[in-house]
Amino acid sequence: MDEEFRGRVGVVAWAVVAAAAVSLFVRLPAIFVMNFEALGSPISLQISDTTLMAAFLALLSASGAESAIRVHPRFRHQNGQWATWSYWALPAALSILAVILIPQLPSRIAQAAGLLAHGALIATALFALYATVDQGASGFRRGRIFLNVLAYASALALFLLVYQTRTRSLLSGSVVALTATLLAGELLRSTTERRELILSHALIVGLVLGETTWALNYWPLPGLTGGLLLLLVFYLIVSLAQHALQERLTRRVIVEFAIFAVFALILIAVVGPGF
Repeated sequence: MDEEFRGRVGVVAWAVVAAAAVSLFVRLPAIFVMNFEALGSPISLQISDTTLMAAFLALLSASGAESAIRVHPRFRHQNGQWATWSYWALPAALSILAVILIPQLPSRIAQAAGLLAHGALIATALFALYATVDQGASGFRRGRIFLNVLAYASALALFLLVYQTRTRSLLSGSVVALTATLLAGELLRSTTERRELILSHALIVGLVLGETTWALNYWPLPGLTGGLLLLLVFYLIVSLAQHALQERLTRRVIVEFAIFAVFALILIAVVGPGF
């Protein structure tokens, strides 16, 4: 890792922390409310300051990840603008979570600590992303494990936040589908060099999660149970996609995941309320 990369990581981390700090003090009423009818049901879509700050920080984090990863020798001399798109998702997801969760902390001191923790997490994620660009590089395995854990934790947190709002399926399903697509792109990134295959499989994961959310909304489940079920479906579909991209998807693998799904459902039924 060269000094230019370290410098860019520092700039990105502090810029994200500063923008997140601004979101703690800027509180505006609903900026835009749109009422419309979809599939026979009235829907009210509210664009608030939180929504705008989440979108802004997501774009800032994604552009920061683009800037940092472009320093890697593999991408430094490439002209393709979309070669690094799969590196954007995780930093963007972390920033969205920060905008939503940090204001809920009980005191200003706790919020300041949350901001610093968020900056450190963004910086660590960028270092891990850089380490996983080249599969033959030292630290690839450690970086990949860390990113996997962070991606699944982010997916669970976002699924819980979206599902417990109990909004219309058209909105909640779309948000979950978009989240799942982005995070699936990160999880599938190291399985193949063919970016078009990563994108197509990530889109399939997002479609399945969006349809699953739509179905679960007809079942009066608590937020925790619904979020865990979405995480289980997300894990299973992503894992099957990884095996398919690596050409290792066999009948034995499918049976193993089916058995795992049954045991996971039993565990969710035991610990998840209202299942």
